[in-house]
Amino acid sequence: MKLHLVLLSLIMLTCCWGPSEFTLLMKLQQDDHMDKTLHGNYLIKELGKSDVSIYNLNMTFTTNSNQVFGYSGCNRFFGNFSITGNNIVFRHLGMTKMICNDESNRIEKKLFDVLQDVNVLLFSENGVSFAKNKTILLRATKEMQEDSLRIEYAASSRGFYKHIVITHKTISTETKRGENALIKACSSSDWERLTQALQEIDLAAIPDLDPPSKHHQFDAAAVARLTVKIKGKTYKTQTFDDGNPPKEIAKLVKEILSISENIE
Repeated sequence: MKLHLVLLSLIMLTCCWGPSEFTLLMKLQQDDHMDKTLHGNYLIKELGKSDVSIYNLNMTFTTNSNQVFGYSGCNRFFGNFSITGNNIVFRHLGMTKMICNDESNRIEKKLFDVLQDVNVLLFSENGVSFAKNKTILLRATKEMQEDSLRIEYAASSRGFYKHIVITHKTISTETKRGENALIKACSSSDWERLTQALQEIDLAAIPDLDPPSKHHQFDAAAVARLTVKIKGKTYKTQTFDDGNPPKEIAKLVKEILSISENIE
């Protein structure tokens, strides 16, 4: 009986009075070898103590502009953030206005409530946690998707040719068929601009986007096409007039051309 009491006491001390998860994460922040930069895409796994993996919630942070955007269950959301030490504040949060079902609305509201409440940012080896004071409210893992994303833009007509291929490592621009492409490194700021524009597009809808004009069918404009390859899937637009893409992809196409034109 005495032994049982001792064992019970040890269990209670370990479970109830041992270091909390918050304390352990705070100690981990002292690891100088761990990346403590809030940047890139994160998949939200838990809100409070609830597993929300099935809802595919995500958030992307851009360090240069201190912007955050992502998917909240039905709508796209966006806003700003500021960091001081391990303290974080989200500001000017907004979202699109899609009609959602009750379950999506519930998850979306919970996520927004959490983002408005959290004030502590904690890094771990595979992601981040956000807390209010010492209570963990959100856990997310960093998505390593850069190597699986490839963006292509091609345009051609009689006497005109352009083929642009962009990955997180390089920007390749070919302006004459059969000749070597001009290649430069893709900077982190260029990649941020592209991925931010890409986040605003419904990839599954790309093949069905109607071109606003069809002058290319009569040789009155160069014929163009956008292709996005990600995680083993390929999304291609219909052909459209170079310089007049469907409005849904116009921002992305503008960024692609702007980045490509900076190659010397």
